Amino acid sequence: MSTTPPTAQIFLSYSRTNLDAAIMLRSELEKAGFKVFRDEDDIRVGDKWMERLQTALQDCSAFVLLYGREGVRRWVGAEVQYALGRNLSPHDDTLRLPIFPILLPEGDLHSLPPFLSLFQIQRWAAGDALPEKLIHAIRDKTELLDDRNTFTGCPYLGLGAFQQQDAKLFFGRRKETLEALKFLGTQRDSNPANIHIDAQYCRWLQIEGNSGAGKSSLVNAGMLPLIQQGALWARTGYEKWQIIGPMMPGKQPLKQLAEALEHALEPDPTRRDSLGLQQRMEADERVLAYRLGDRKQANTAFLLVVDQFEELFTFAEETEKRQFDAQLAYALADSTCPLFLISTVRIDFLDGFERLGKLSERYNDQCKRYLLKTLSQDGIREVIEQPARLAGLDVSEITSAILSDTENEPGALPLVENALYYLWKHRKGNRLSYELYRSQGKLIGLLGKQADALLERLDKEKDLPKGREGALELLLHLTRINPQGNHTRERIPLLKARQIAGEEDEARGQKIIDYLAGKRVEGGNGSLRLITTVGEKKDDEAGTWDVTTGAYREPKYEGKYVDLIHETLIRARPVDKTDKGGKLVGYWQTLYSYIDKNRDRLFYRDQLKEQAETWQASRWFGRWWHLAGWRDIKHYRKVRPGKATLEGRFLRQSERMAWLQGGVMALLLAFVGQSYLWTLDNSLPPSYMLTLQKFRLMNWGWLDEPLPEMVEKEIQPPAGEFRVGEYDKDFGEMANAQLQKSGNYAQQNFGYPTTNATISQPFFIGKYEVSYEQYDYYVWQQQSTQKDLKYPNGEPSQNQRGQRAVTYVSWNDANAYLQWLGTKTEGKYQYRLPTEAEWEYVARAGTDTPYWWGDRDAAEGKANCDGCDKQWGGKYVAPIGSFAPNTFGLYDTAGNVWEWTCSEWKADFDGNEGRCVEPKNEAGIRVLRGGSWSNAAEWLRSSARFRLNTDFRNFDVGFRVLRSARTN
Repeated sequence: MSTTPPTAQIFLSYSRTNLDAAIMLRSELEKAGFKVFRDEDDIRVGDKWMERLQTALQDCSAFVLLYGREGVRRWVGAEVQYALGRNLSPHDDTLRLPIFPILLPEGDLHSLPPFLSLFQIQRWAAGDALPEKLIHAIRDKTELLDDRNTFTGCPYLGLGAFQQQDAKLFFGRRKETLEALKFLGTQRDSNPANIHIDAQYCRWLQIEGNSGAGKSSLVNAGMLPLIQQGALWARTGYEKWQIIGPMMPGKQPLKQLAEALEHALEPDPTRRDSLGLQQRMEADERVLAYRLGDRKQANTAFLLVVDQFEELFTFAEETEKRQFDAQLAYALADSTCPLFLISTVRIDFLDGFERLGKLSERYNDQCKRYLLKTLSQDGIREVIEQPARLAGLDVSEITSAILSDTENEPGALPLVENALYYLWKHRKGNRLSYELYRSQGKLIGLLGKQADALLERLDKEKDLPKGREGALELLLHLTRINPQGNHTRERIPLLKARQIAGEEDEARGQKIIDYLAGKRVEGGNGSLRLITTVGEKKDDEAGTWDVTTGAYREPKYEGKYVDLIHETLIRARPVDKTDKGGKLVGYWQTLYSYIDKNRDRLFYRDQLKEQAETWQASRWFGRWWHLAGWRDIKHYRKVRPGKATLEGRFLRQSERMAWLQGGVMALLLAFVGQSYLWTLDNSLPPSYMLTLQKFRLMNWGWLDEPLPEMVEKEIQPPAGEFRVGEYDKDFGEMANAQLQKSGNYAQQNFGYPTTNATISQPFFIGKYEVSYEQYDYYVWQQQSTQKDLKYPNGEPSQNQRGQRAVTYVSWNDANAYLQWLGTKTEGKYQYRLPTEAEWEYVARAGTDTPYWWGDRDAAEGKANCDGCDKQWGGKYVAPIGSFAPNTFGLYDTAGNVWEWTCSEWKADFDGNEGRCVEPKNEAGIRVLRGGSWSNAAEWLRSSARFRLNTDFRNFDVGFRVLRSARTN
């Protein structure tokens, strides 16, 4: 409630329950010559309440608060906020609005808002005269500051973040606190009793700033105490607030959210079910909104505080990150859900919001962002002087020096607090010494010296050998590496921290943790705390400070985690503060250098953790598949995971498998080495190293042997005689004339004139010409007993073998292969070369045309010859089966390679074309049929004949097998 006319000098703020006292106070002020008016309706009428309130306060020269039983609530709280805003905002002291709190007898001094505790409280009872000191101060517009020593002990927190219980020591950010609060709730100048939830109503406030700017402290010690006292009522319509958190996302943000909700909403620990709530949230994105909706009460809202929101981008598991994102987005989108959100995030991680599928859609229009800038010089002066005033300390020697050292030093607040805490610990009487400050390296050097001295003392502990090494190793594992040097903290379980610091000796590790955490150990450990223990508080017991020694007493925890006390320990100074080599310099150079030296190890630590979790989630074959290889094992050993940890078990299993694989690999290498020498000895391509392994598997029966494939249907002999030779008289006479004239007739011709021949028995014949793979397998099997047997070699073949038709095979070679092939059927079949008559019969396949497909004009694309095919013709032997078969199902009877027959060569037919020379007759001349890739299309005619000696091998000569029953 307030009163002010246009010409008012004093704005009197009071609660309706203190109306009588307010009337009497106004009377006393008027007696002193001040203008004070009471008009209860003037400001509250209409929807422009906030605007009218600001105008009224703007016209005042003083703000008097009458503080009674109800304290600062609702209307009074809103008035106080605006008064504080005007008190803190102007740079010109003459424009500041002085504030004078007056405490009634029934008022509770301990419930006074933290920001008002700075002012001297004037006790007054209705009917008494006002103190002269107060009257003079109002007239002179001079604030009365509380100069009593109201705080016993150390008023500085060191590197620790401010919490709600530290609100009375939180200075330097009062203006920013009030500014940030304005962003929650309606952004309109509305009557608090008539607030509309619309596009101008904000439920998500994000505090952004650099590391060390004091984001967490602003929320915890600045905003939350005011919110809990109803400071948001004027803009939100809610006077009572239930705080959820503060929480940090961590690796499992949904789990953290479930635990924070259960602790806030269920006071009975025995009834909490965090796991059940987490499982429900995993299944349904509406659970958070519905859970809060079920707990909704009149005039009460829920405020979720998510500190270090960047952990959601750098640390959280992908699945839980999506689920956490969905829960918050749905609750904020539900206009009936009384949830408000305050998040803090480092400014260098803002790009992470693009990867949040749900919240990113509401980021621009539903999130109010407040940039917490580097603390100003005035703010730092407050940080130094105001706590000193409460504790009766003399800081006159150090104030100017610290202010000078903080210029152009972003995130200096934790450094200032650390320096002040150190100087308080080593104070002389009530004076903080500049000489000590200077000798310890001033603002920047002091932190490094303190930390280095702590490690040095730790290394000298008799029962902690290599204590320094264990401490640095633990601090390294509490760091999440950033390539640009902007490292962040990473909490790890206490058990894991013990194992890391103690190198599997958990008792030793706990002693190192106690030392770094500032706990009392024999001999003391100085005034610096480097780490803190966080977790689930037991029995709501909070951490406390010993008011006599300044030592921190940690709360009791269940499910402890270890964390760095502040990111300043792992931060780099600004880019313009690099060393001579251009490298970043850390605020604590010892640790920063250690991290830089071991940054790869931290990368492998994260990789080990991720791979171990994948391995644990796998089953059966996946367990083996996801184990680490030798290369990763080498790096993982340097990480030194604890034996009892998941990572340790994963590493041991990986090492066992690696040794097993090593043994297998040694055997394989022996095979490979022998295989490579084998290819060299036999002039074979390197690809045959693999072929050799196939041959071995075939020989062991694990793969089918590569034997020639026969036509599906038995070839039935023609009834009676059939013609053999060139059917075309004109072509035959022309060819004979040319060949006889050139003297080549006796070596090759077209079998003109024709002759009649008979075939007495049915038979099977190979669908394809024998391939390199088939022939090479025979040579490989027989080389153990036939040392002089060689693999066919020669060009042109692009050094390719495999399924290409084999060449460089003599007639004798072909018969030796056929004899070996007969042993593969255990005597059931016999294999031989076809006679010249049999060959032509199956090649023609019932046709009487020059080629099985018809005339020469249709040869293109039908066979491999010079001029028939663009890919192979005139260049190389083609893989078997590359062209269409004839009607008997045979491939490549025209072209590709000349094929041996078992018939003796005669220039003119004399009956030998129907007979087969026994393989034992190894000398002589034999007939070849079919033409090859190097011949013109004329030599692909079904009648074309060629001759070679039985021991001759050539680049275009191969063979095809014929099979008949041995009984035949």
